[in-house]
Amino acid sequence: MVGTMEERKSLLADNAMTTLEDLMGFLGMQEADDATKDNLERLINAASGYIEKMTGRKFARKEYIENHHPTGYQELCLKQYPIRSVRSVVDTDCGQIMAPDSYSYEDTGETGVLYRDAGWWLRGYVSGLANDMTFIKRCLCVTYEAGYIMPKDGTEENPSDLPYDLQYIVWQMVQQQWNLASNGANGLSAFSISDVSWTFDKELSTQVQNVIDKYMRWA
Repeated sequence: MVGTMEERKSLLADNAMTTLEDLMGFLGMQEADDATKDNLERLINAASGYIEKMTGRKFARKEYIENHHPTGYQELCLKQYPIRSVRSVVDTDCGQIMAPDSYSYEDTGETGVLYRDAGWWLRGYVSGLANDMTFIKRCLCVTYEAGYIMPKDGTEENPSDLPYDLQYIVWQMVQQQWNLASNGANGLSAFSISDVSWTFDKELSTQVQNVIDKYMRWA
């Protein structure tokens, strides 16, 4: 019996870069049983996780809390981007919350950079006769929101803004694995997910690899 979307519990992870409905449309699948749908969603999760691992960053929009060393420059590179908002930057040496108007991300947030005209002053521990700084203190705690609204989380008022090429390569990666499984004796409904990672790693198309390279964390 063919299951419906409402009858089964979705297995999609928080970082899933496409929906089951969109994937099935790409694959030309109008109907599928629950076992096949489960495996398709597992493959979506595997592909999405692989992309995050290879790019070195997260894509789902959420709040992040990070501790950073001051850079000594005007730019502070956060781990996730695009930056959507900054709740606070705390100087953990003294507990002071830095004034929001002392830094900005409007022009640099797409690449995860928090900019400060006065610079992010270095602080650390000194030693030796010359009082050279030998260890830099990790004294900045940044709480911020970054990332994209994922396809499964989009609404009419707040649609998904995940770049389309990322969703497209997930479709391609899953289609590749689906074709391999379909060429076997049992098809995708009986497919084991255990070997997905090595298949993605060894047989990615140039187009898929180029998109992964495009979104790779740069700093």
